[in-house]
Amino acid sequence: MSTVEVTTVQGSRLTDQIEVPSELKELTDLAQLPPNHRMFRILTRTDGDKRFTWDSMVLDEIRAAKKFFDDMVGKGMVPFRVDAKGKKTTEAMREFDPTAEEVIFAPIAAMVGG
Repeated sequence: MSTVEVTTVQGSRLTDQIEVPSELKELTDLAQLPPNHRMFRILTRTDGDKRFTWDSMVLDEIRAAKKFFDDMVGKGMVPFRVDAKGKKTTEAMREFDPTAEEVIFAPIAAMVGG
């Protein structure tokens, strides 16, 4: 299994390593998303835009995607569905949705108040 390093709090240097299940495939910069595949996008400080895909027709890959989603949320990452125009929506996803074509993970924003 490979890992991805994520910044867990927006604007901080706090990072964590998250294991990427072997069923998820990393999509390289120039590669096109294969038919029936869904994608997670993670912006990382060290690697830039990391993209992982899974086949929405293969149950083992869907299960691996759900586990990865849950692990990312458990580490403080916030998932956002990408709309039909390719823009991140403003509402965070509450649970894994295997029909979401693309999900962007962002670090949680630190709240500062007084």
